[in-house]
Amino acid sequence: MEKIDGKAKSLRELLQSKKYTLHYYQREYRWQRKHVEELIDDLTTEFLKNYKPEHLREDVAKYGVYFMGSIVFAGDEKAIIDGQQRLSSLSLLLMYLKNRLTGTSNIIDSMIFSEAYGTKSFNINVPERQDCMTAIYNKELDNFDTINVPESVRNLCARYKDIETLFPVEITDEMIPYFCDWLAEKVFFMQILASTAQDAHKIFVTMNDRGLSLTPAEMLKGYLLSEIKDDSLLKK
Repeated sequence: MEKIDGKAKSLRELLQSKKYTLHYYQREYRWQRKHVEELIDDLTTEFLKNYKPEHLREDVAKYGVYFMGSIVFAGDEKAIIDGQQRLSSLSLLLMYLKNRLTGTSNIIDSMIFSEAYGTKSFNINVPERQDCMTAIYNKELDNFDTINVPESVRNLCARYKDIETLFPVEITDEMIPYFCDWLAEKVFFMQILASTAQDAHKIFVTMNDRGLSLTPAEMLKGYLLSEIKDDSLLKK
């Protein structure tokens, strides 16, 4: 195994003006309502522990941090090997928050998509998701066909609607900018960057083979992918 680089990154540092890819075998988005519910409950509960009505937005800098675990990337193109379910779900949450904001938010926008030469593209760059994510971002999901699309796209649409339902009413429109600041600056991950895809899969297996979170099939897939020596074989 070659050099591994691990750094703590805030959600803003992880997503802002970045581009990530998914190899074809990693593209399924499978989170269900219960997973999104747990995510929202964890984040909003932690935020509300810190928030006080008399606070100014600058007081968010003194709020406590929340650790969301590790994210594993491979290669210079930053292919996501472990963590796309969380990052995809957080992208949906960011779009929900953007749609709740009464003003503009360059920070939130830059964590969702980036622009080059007049063309916008989402920071988690999966072509089959483009139309769905655009519909969500533009508040046009009600007009989007969720039947004749891949399962991952249907799941993304359903989970966004879950976020709309599950986000707590205790966090009012006036509090949303505070929550956005906290989410961007105080929610942290451990970014693990491996130089090759096979090294990243070895890390993935090592991190997940001590518990019950992975099925035998998932463990076998991770092991087999870690043994492929040519990165070009793992790309579409």
